Amino acid sequence: MTFFAHRVDPAIGGSYMTLLNTFANLGGTWPSSFIMYLIGQFTVPPDCTVGEDGTEVCTGGRDAYFPLQMVMSILGCVWICVMGKRVQHVAELPDDAWRTHIGENEDGEEEMQEHKKGGKHA
Repeated sequence: MTFFAHRVDPAIGGSYMTLLNTFANLGGTWPSSFIMYLIGQFTVPPDCTVGEDGTEVCTGGRDAYFPLQMVMSILGCVWICVMGKRVQHVAELPDDAWRTHIGENEDGEEEMQEHKKGGKHA
């Protein structure tokens, strides 16, 4: 939130902040649903049978959490190695690089000044 608040463009303020926060929230929520789906797909339930003495005996089965944790951790490390410099570059961009620059050309500034003074009507 602080990252976005620092870089949000004052020209479009709240809308831009809402858009950036929406992307951040989506980026943090969909992976958990995807991982839970994968855990369900790769988990093998145990085979349970009732023994002659009436006790339940379960054999086999495999929980997919830890293997997926290892695979995703390795993928995260690879992503950091491949994209780390690019992410660092984007994080170090000056605040001006995040601005939209709406109406900053000379003609646009003159028109906006005249419109504020009441000289031109759209």
